[in-house]
Amino acid sequence: MDIREKCQPHLWLLTGTGEGHVFAESLLKEGWKITVSVVSDRASIPYEKLNLEKILIGALITEEEIREVILNARIHQNGFHCVVDLTHPFAMKITRSISKVCRELGQAFIRYERAIDNISNAFLIEKFSDLRNYDLKNKSILLAVGVRHFQEAFTFARNAGANVYARVLANPESIRKILSSSIQKTNFAILNPSVSSNGKIEKALIRKWNISGVICRQSGGSNEVLWHRICLSMRINLWLLERPTELKNINSVDSFENLIEKLKSINM
Repeated sequence: MDIREKCQPHLWLLTGTGEGHVFAESLLKEGWKITVSVVSDRASIPYEKLNLEKILIGALITEEEIREVILNARIHQNGFHCVVDLTHPFAMKITRSISKVCRELGQAFIRYERAIDNISNAFLIEKFSDLRNYDLKNKSILLAVGVRHFQEAFTFARNAGANVYARVLANPESIRKILSSSIQKTNFAILNPSVSSNGKIEKALIRKWNISGVICRQSGGSNEVLWHRICLSMRINLWLLERPTELKNINSVDSFENLIEKLKSINM
């Protein structure tokens, strides 16, 4: 029998950020049993070598799907000690659904929320329509906002008079959406930048397109830090779409240490 069956309860991790794999690996080392949810086959690859109970692949679209996973675990695996939300800071729909279902089922729930860095070299905007308050006429602006926000950001930046360019990550959904958008085909680059690249590809695009400003999301993590560093070093403007705050009252932590502390405080 796996020793974890005796000594530690079971956690369900819903992932969607770079911290997902790090947290899963660290929790396993602490002795917890882990089931992980990822949105695609590609997203599951980093988890395949971990000693997980299960990898659930596919987006959880409805509250009923979330409820089914929790109830099945109660029937077959003695239930989850806690559901841990590690989804993206802008994935508000899934966080809202998970927290609602957990509350209804009396299921312990914790959300990991990246800390917000107070870095001063950026303009903070609440919504993309705020771009009309800035002089973007005839300026080359690079969008790095993710495909779900792309069309809205593109529309407002273009309406403000900007020449709009985009950096798009190399995955099927992103490629489909960028190709179906109204951006010129010569104005975007599809790439999958490595953390170790230190922004070399992004800097090359900025030089190639003579970019004077970048628009991205206040999502925290290495990607936001990278854009702060690039824009500061190249002396160009940076606009950040402010992180959603509507779920501030959710039980949340901002570090692995705080997560462990809260997990251990939950009654068995």
